[in-house]
Amino acid sequence: MLKQILLFFIGSLFFSSCSSPEQSQDKMIDFQKVKYDPAYTLKEISAAINRDPHNATHYFKRAQFYVEANNYTAALKDINQAIAQDEEKGEYYFRKAQILRKTGNYAAALTAATRAEDLNFRSTDLDVLLGELYLFSKKYGMALQYLNDAAEETPQNEYIYFYRGLAYAQTRDTMAAIRNFKSAIRRSPDLVEAYNQLVKIYFARKEDALALDYLRAGQKQDSANAYLWFYRGEYYNNLKQVDSAYISYRNAIKYDSLLYLARQRLGILAFNKNKYSEAAAEIEKALKHSDNLPQAHLVLGESYERTGKLEQALAHYQWIYKREPENIKAMWGVRRTMYQLYKIKRDSLRQDEKERRDSLLAIFRARRQAQAENKKIQKIKND
Repeated sequence: MLKQILLFFIGSLFFSSCSSPEQSQDKMIDFQKVKYDPAYTLKEISAAINRDPHNATHYFKRAQFYVEANNYTAALKDINQAIAQDEEKGEYYFRKAQILRKTGNYAAALTAATRAEDLNFRSTDLDVLLGELYLFSKKYGMALQYLNDAAEETPQNEYIYFYRGLAYAQTRDTMAAIRNFKSAIRRSPDLVEAYNQLVKIYFARKEDALALDYLRAGQKQDSANAYLWFYRGEYYNNLKQVDSAYISYRNAIKYDSLLYLARQRLGILAFNKNKYSEAAAEIEKALKHSDNLPQAHLVLGESYERTGKLEQALAHYQWIYKREPENIKAMWGVRRTMYQLYKIKRDSLRQDEKERRDSLLAIFRARRQAQAENKKIQKIKND
């Protein structure tokens, strides 16, 4: 997903709150004075909590401070404390949902977000967040419902259209997906993920010329985007321009070493050039991230077989044959490598037996020679 999604605090200022601070005898913190000194700000908020530990607002503000500092564990602890002090504050659940979403706990984030809605907290940001979380939950109809509501409220928010594009793509409404990704780009030309999605769709539709247009436009925005380099490799691969494809896949890995599909493609290209050691190395790295890549185990089996690593080759042929008994290449790979391993073992046993016989024969000859020498010496003595 997007790495720079700005779902936190859209349209709000640092430490701002939708409600007025609770009445207290504590002196108010002058945030205008201390906002550029994070350590002092944290100290002041913590001091306020110590003076009035039952004031939910203080915990809420400190939770926001921790979010800004990317300390989500501390932020979650404080927002939970704020909720414990005031369970009917919808905004607190909304902030909790945002924190949980940032930590990847989407199910818990959805629970918190729906609770915020139940408590009548209303915000476009909440609609976008709910749309995103329902998208992650593969409830595409619900996702679109919230995203459509958000679009009516803030039609210039590019992420609304991006998420709608993802939802439509998952429901196979390709034309609607394309329209929404294009709308996202019109509102934010630097939203590279939207270019990626359009390129992916156009390649799937065999419309390589359109894919190339968005590929080039995307790379103008971000020349170091690994996925765009991967898709450039796909474009060249489709044209059988293997050298250019190889360079593109290499660049994809340069910018994202975990992009295993690029490694798989590199492995296949190397295999087709009879570079079996390189092919095996790339495919092995790819399989660390996904064990079920197309052709991967077959390429590995053949690469290991051709470099004499028969036991490793057999393991990959057997992996395929166990899952695809009708796979002729895998079947013959199993038979071929098993026979070669049998021959090696048989020849090894024969060699061992020959060496044993030769050793015994050498001993026998040495004894006969010694006996002959002794007879000679005895004859000389007798004469």
